[in-house]
Amino acid sequence: MTLLAVELKESTKLIHAEAGRSKFMKYFFKGEVTPQTYGQFLVSLYQVYDALEKALEDHRDNAQLALIYFPEELSRKKPLEEDLEFFNGPEWRQLLTPISPAQQKYIDTIHACSTSLHPERLIAHSYVRYLGDLSGGQVLAKRLQKYNNLPEDKGVSFYHFALIEDTDQFKEMFRKRLNQVEVEDEVRKMIVEEAMEAFLRNIEIFEEFDSQLEGLPLTKREQQQHLAILAKEKAELAAAKIQEKESQKQDVASNNNTSAGFLAFLSPSNLWNSLQGAVRYPVEQRAEHVDA
Repeated sequence: MTLLAVELKESTKLIHAEAGRSKFMKYFFKGEVTPQTYGQFLVSLYQVYDALEKALEDHRDNAQLALIYFPEELSRKKPLEEDLEFFNGPEWRQLLTPISPAQQKYIDTIHACSTSLHPERLIAHSYVRYLGDLSGGQVLAKRLQKYNNLPEDKGVSFYHFALIEDTDQFKEMFRKRLNQVEVEDEVRKMIVEEAMEAFLRNIEIFEEFDSQLEGLPLTKREQQQHLAILAKEKAELAAAKIQEKESQKQDVASNNNTSAGFLAFLSPSNLWNSLQGAVRYPVEQRAEHVDA
């Protein structure tokens, strides 16, 4: 039989990649998630960990869950509270209500596991959240600090596990504990399916912030691409202008009487002005907001 840790990794590989391709994560890595949006994202994380850590504590005597239950080393609520206050101020708890649809769905999913005949399904949620935080946390913390000029060790408590000296060793131990879980095949299948469900819940959390990511400033690369397109279109219009002038020189004045008005409308200067306004303005308007 495949080891549980391996089965969890292989079974969630595709949806894990989908989560990484979410708009929120892409903008996070580019440093284009504002401190205000990130502060709201922390609220969603707090709702998730509040539900998860309460459920794990309720079942701390479950022999299978006890294998991967490390409340002192892994608990994220206190670090999240520090970050929430940093980004949202001392009144951050007021942001916990109303609960958003994605937050509520995630909470309900965890609650359903906790109150089911097989609370071992919570193993999946512990695996997805905690191993994910341990694996990518340091990279995300550096991105957050770099792009927001945060004071050292401020606003990134969530990504720091003070009681874990070696994250790689801890993750390896956690995976070994996963492989020691002894459940019936049916429950094992439930755990694997629940892990995929957990990734889906995380993607839905990300998607709630999509509307806040619209219209963000263009990156330097995107600006260069737009300016290159504009330069190409200007060159094509200039070539058309020269060709039109040459054509007009060859026209016989007596044959142009009936088409004078129409040709005036299509004259190079009018064409240039109208097309230049249509093509250049939206690009240059967006380029004005590009970060240096």
